[in-house]
Amino acid sequence: MSPYTHLTLKDRECILLGVTLHHTYQVIADQIGCSKATVSREIKRNGGRGDYSAVKAQQNYQQRRLKSRRFRVLENLKLRDFVLHCILQRHWSPEQIAGRLSLENSNWHISYNTIYRGIERDNLGVKRKSHGARGFARKLRHRGKTRKVKGTVNERRGRFNNVPSVHERPVSCENRTRFGHWEGDTVRGKVGRSGLVSLVDRKSRYLLSERVPKVNAKNVTQTMIDLLHTVTPKRVRTLTPDRGTEFAGYREVGKELGISVYFP
Repeated sequence: MSPYTHLTLKDRECILLGVTLHHTYQVIADQIGCSKATVSREIKRNGGRGDYSAVKAQQNYQQRRLKSRRFRVLENLKLRDFVLHCILQRHWSPEQIAGRLSLENSNWHISYNTIYRGIERDNLGVKRKSHGARGFARKLRHRGKTRKVKGTVNERRGRFNNVPSVHERPVSCENRTRFGHWEGDTVRGKVGRSGLVSLVDRKSRYLLSERVPKVNAKNVTQTMIDLLHTVTPKRVRTLTPDRGTEFAGYREVGKELGISVYFP
């Protein structure tokens, strides 16, 4: 981490006092805890020894800080209006907006993360109708639900420890040369209760599926066992489900069928 710090108004008052008392730059620097070069630059850029003013120097510093601030993309009102139009009229996602501008080699360049931040920070400059309202976030496809950004949210879904990896699967599974290597997944219903358990053979693409009243570990485990029992045993060699918590009963499945279970 850089040890550099900006001078404060108090530091500048100490510099003014040192200049008034005709102290050397080194003495002044020792008093405020900075380098001699910092004091020298500060005095030279603010009128020199004869005209140095702590108040004016602080004002000049604040102006320089404002000018050095990076221009915010969404401060471009035309670009902001375009983004609003795409969200409200075209029902585009921020990813689509950013992708379209890039595809068309537009003079405007904006990332989808910038659009999401604009919505979360100030609703893209449009006043919210009521306190606590999510504004334009409701117009997006996730309907204002909390957005998960990779690397910033602890994913709790499917924390299985010490499970065999897909990289340990037999070669015949990877190159699809033998029948019996199954991959499992679930499809949830619209209301998030009932769902479909699906098992697909990697070589033949043969599908086994069955509806469950609720997608949980108990139902999914028993359904997978029942489905794979309908297949000739020599056609059931391995199983690779995803890491959803509904597959938490993978040990029971492996033991019942005498097969190895792998995870991505």
